[in-house]
Amino acid sequence: MAGTLLSARVARTVRAVLAQKRLTQEWLSEASGIPMRTLARRLHVRHPSPMSIEELAEIAAALDVDMVDLLPSLDQPQPVRPRSAPTGVAAGPTGFRASAK
Repeated sequence: MAGTLLSARVARTVRAVLAQKRLTQEWLSEASGIPMRTLARRLHVRHPSPMSIEELAEIAAALDVDMVDLLPSLDQPQPVRPRSAPTGVAAGPTGFRASAK
């Protein structure tokens, strides 16, 4: 799930940079060397597929931005859903799970 959230946030950032620079995905495909079909899957609005670090580097180079600029900001954390305790192990009052013996 975390990978999905990361993919969506990176895709959203790349699409925003493209819009800001008034560039198309087709242009980015040619400039980055990433096939258009692959790029379209990586930048899909609802269900983007995970991008490799190499693809991210190629996209950043084509857009003339630092790769870290395409990654989600750490100062704006996303909501975290707590994990449910495994069956038979309840979380204690501190929120930590008691160890099963």
